[in-house]
Order: sequence, then structure tokens, then C-alpha cells
Amino acid sequence: MAAFRKDSHDDEDDYWSGKSRKKINIFSDDVSVEQADQMAKTKVLLKANDFDEETDTINWDGSNTAVTSTTSINPTVSVQPASVSSTYSRSTERLPNSSSNLSLQDVVSNSAPKAQSSNDRAKMAEEIRFLQRSLERAKESGTTKLSVNDTVRCIITGEPFNLEAYRSREEKLELLDRAIKTHDGNAIITIVLFLQRTIKPSIFNLELQKRPVAVNHYINYLKYHYDFEALVDLLGFLGRSEEAAMFKYKQAINTSDPGVKIRNLKTCHRAHFLSEQGMSHNTTMLEEHISLLERQRPIEDADARDEQEGKVMIFKTYPRKSSIINMSVITTLYYCCFYHAGLSENSLASPAAIKRDYKLTDKQFMWIALSARSRLKQWTGIEELFMTKGWFGGTKAKAAIGFDRVCEVLYKTSAPLDILSKYLRMVDNTDKRITLAKKFKCHDIVVDTYVAMKDRAELTDYAKKLTPHSREAYYAQDALKSSTVKWKN
Repeated sequence: MAAFRKDSHDDEDDYWSGKSRKKINIFSDDVSVEQADQMAKTKVLLKANDFDEETDTINWDGSNTAVTSTTSINPTVSVQPASVSSTYSRSTERLPNSSSNLSLQDVVSNSAPKAQSSNDRAKMAEEIRFLQRSLERAKESGTTKLSVNDTVRCIITGEPFNLEAYRSREEKLELLDRAIKTHDGNAIITIVLFLQRTIKPSIFNLELQKRPVAVNHYINYLKYHYDFEALVDLLGFLGRSEEAAMFKYKQAINTSDPGVKIRNLKTCHRAHFLSEQGMSHNTTMLEEHISLLERQRPIEDADARDEQEGKVMIFKTYPRKSSIINMSVITTLYYCCFYHAGLSENSLASPAAIKRDYKLTDKQFMWIALSARSRLKQWTGIEELFMTKGWFGGTKAKAAIGFDRVCEVLYKTSAPLDILSKYLRMVDNTDKRITLAKKFKCHDIVVDTYVAMKDRAELTDYAKKLTPHSREAYYAQDALKSSTVKWKN
């Protein structure tokens, strides 16, 4: 008993002297929330490291009595127990070194976020509803796998669908085959792009090659989406090298700068035309195109300079209407026949050099040269086009296009009557000569032709149609009265 009293007295002395068991700081970093709750329930005294033992004490009944260092306890004064519960409450504990009397519950309440406004709450609610709907749709599409027919139908009708659910190559190809059977271009392209994204390129190209309908849709898709690199690679893999080459040719000429165009065409020529043996004809045409552009550039630069300076008379009389760049060979020939007719063959603008380099026929050259010179009213220069050498060194008139066509060109350019008559006489077919002479009102040619045919009846009928007392009428009457002509009737 004595021992018990002694132990109790010692414990009590230790309590008042501050030598009791080690104090634990509830706010320490190494104390978890669960441990703090357990300490509060078991009434373990907690003190912060910076508690002042002389300013804060806790009585045995759980009440808090502040005692300053200058106040002594009077043993004769009886201390009545406080009327508070002896159970330790975490909500009533005071913060250390705080001048306010806030409790832990007040601190937690103050540290909580402030109430949101009504607009923020409405916005948050709307976001929650949107996320819920998105989650439901994701769950539906991710967990359910429709049949191939149903999926294709959803693509066509615009309903939600999920292609990612189809994992195997067989299922993906089945989707494509089903879409091809429906003849719906959107469905075909949707599934082709899905295959292109999810399987190896080699397998994709091989399977696509087996389905020409899908190939055509995919090619059109690449064209309209300007994916030219993928398009050329696909055409090359499919063996459609000529189509790929022509597509690159169209790209090369799609520029207004002649220098850039020439460089593009040369690159296209090396990459897509020279390597293909079956495109020799197209290769030759491309080479001629490049050569023509290289010929047109210096001609255009020189003529533009001469026209601006005003030193060449023909450019003053007949101003140029457009640039020669990008014109065809025939148009270039007409241009050079019009502005540079007298140049020798060693000049780029020489008409004869153009005929030689681009292998133009005699008919092509004569038709263009005749048209250009007729427009310039160079009637004497026209004769040079028809003069050819004979067997014995002589010259004779010969028109590759026929003199009937020559007369038609001259008539359209308002050639003088004597010039028309001169070349009408060179028309070999008499019926055609008479028809053209009547059309061009070359009455002398009609009369002479009937006399040569010894057809008195036709000449008499024609003479009646002529204006009385005109020169042509007298010319016809003189031919009818000629005694040197032996008429057929």
C-alpha cells in the first residue's frame, strides 16, 4: 500500500513537474491523421514543440487554466473542477502560440475553399453531364462489337460506329468487301483509310490491288486531298507508271514561271520518262516541249525589249497581243513567220529552223506561213512558198496544200483580184476552179475555163448572168465570137 502511494505520489509529482512521459506534437510531420485521432480518443496529452509549459497547463479534469510565471498557486484556495467534459475533444483544442481562440474545426472550416458562384456551379454541372454522356458512349462503342453488315450500315446512314473493335486482318478485309458491295464511296474510303492506318503498307497495297474499285476511290481521294507523294507511290506499285508519269507532268507544268517550269519538266523527264521503255513516244514529246520552252524564252525576251524600245517597225504596226511563252509549236511558227520571216535557219526565231527541229510537214508549214504572210499583205513574198526545183534545175510552182486551199486563204485575207486570179489558174480540177472563181467573182477565170473546156452552152448561160455592158460581159461575148475555138456543140 505504501508502495502504491509512493508510486502514485511520484507520478503526480512527475506530472506537475513536467517530468511525465514524453510529450507528442499532434502537428508533427511524422504523425498521421489516424494516429492523431487515436491519441485524442485515449486522452494522450499533446503539446507542440513550441508550447510554453508555464503559460499553458491542463488540469486533471480536462479544463485549461492559464497560469503566468508570476502567479503562484495558493494551497489554501480550493480549485473547483470545471464544468466541462473530461473527454478530450479535438475540436476544442487551441492552436499553440495563437492570440485567437480558434478551434481546429474553425481552422478546417476557414481553410476550406469558398463557396462557388451559381455560374460556376452550373458550368461544372454541365461539364459533369457531358463527361457522363461521353463515358456512356465510350462504354457502348468499346464494349459492343457490331457485325460487319451493321457497321457498314452505320457508316452509310451516319450512325455512330467503331472500327477499332475489328482487330484481325480478315475482319478488316471483310469490312472493305462489304463496303464495295454497297457501292457507297464514303463507306469504301472510310474503311480503306482505316486499313491504311492499321495494317502494314506492303499488305495494304497487296490487298488493295485485288480490289480495283477501292483502288479508284483511293486514288481520287489522294488527288482531291493533294497527297501527291502517296498517289505517285501507289500508282508505281500498281504498275500504272504511265499514269504516274503523266500526273507528275501535270504537276511540273502547273507554274507560270518559265524557268521553274523547265526545271520541273527536266526533273520529271529523268525520274518518270527515261526509265520507262514503253513511253518512248511520250518521252520524245516531253523533250520537244522542253526544247520549245528553251527556244521561246530568249525570243520573248528579245521581242519584248524591242517592242518597248520602239526600234522595230513591225512591232509598231502590229503590236503583240500576248507572250509567246507556253504557246504551241504551230502558234510559235505563226508568230515567227509573222515577226521574223526573213531569218536564216541558224536563228532560234527562224521559221525554217522551227520546221526542221520539230519535224513539221510541208503542209503544216505552208498553211501557217501562207496565213502569216497574207495577213501582212506580202503578196510578192507568197510566191517564194510555192517555188520548188525541177528535175533539170528549173523551178515550178507547187503547193503542198493545193492551190484551191491557197486561194481560199488569200480570199479570206482580202487578196487583190489579180493575185486570186493568178493562183486560181493553178487549180488543176476544172470543176473546182470554176466553183471557186464564181465564189470569188473572178469572171475572167470562169470564161477562160469554159473556153478551155470548149463548152459553148455553159459559157452562153454564164454570159447572160453578167452585168450588161460590163467589162466581164464584153470579155465573155468576145470569147463566144472567137473563131479559133472549136466548140463541142
